[in-house]
Amino acid sequence: MGNMQKNILLVDDDEAHLLWSTELLKERGYSVLATHSAVAALDILKDTAYDLIISDLMMPEMSGSDFVRQVAAIRKGQKAIILTGHADVESFIETVHDLGALEYIVKPIEPADLIAMVNKLTSNVG
Repeated sequence: MGNMQKNILLVDDDEAHLLWSTELLKERGYSVLATHSAVAALDILKDTAYDLIISDLMMPEMSGSDFVRQVAAIRKGQKAIILTGHADVESFIETVHDLGALEYIVKPIEPADLIAMVNKLTSNVG
């Protein structure tokens, strides 16, 4: 306890995964804003800073890779986790180049693994 609450932005077109992630993170004391839309998330990021973004890679309106690139343009050094059911590491490595601290997780994901990664990426946030 004693830590300031960390803010996390979740972006995933999969309703079930979005709900699961939101509940898991809220149970651990994180403040979570969830959206199904990468476009909406970019609008949100124009006005609000987040300690961490967790985004799906494969989304209908904009890929996670394109989303991350646009986030990098708005918020330099933004920390993010990209989730995917498709282990396309090559395309992802291109994406990692654009952001500072970025992790890549292949679904399905163990709750403890997600929390450990979130804790790691948010532990040294201002």
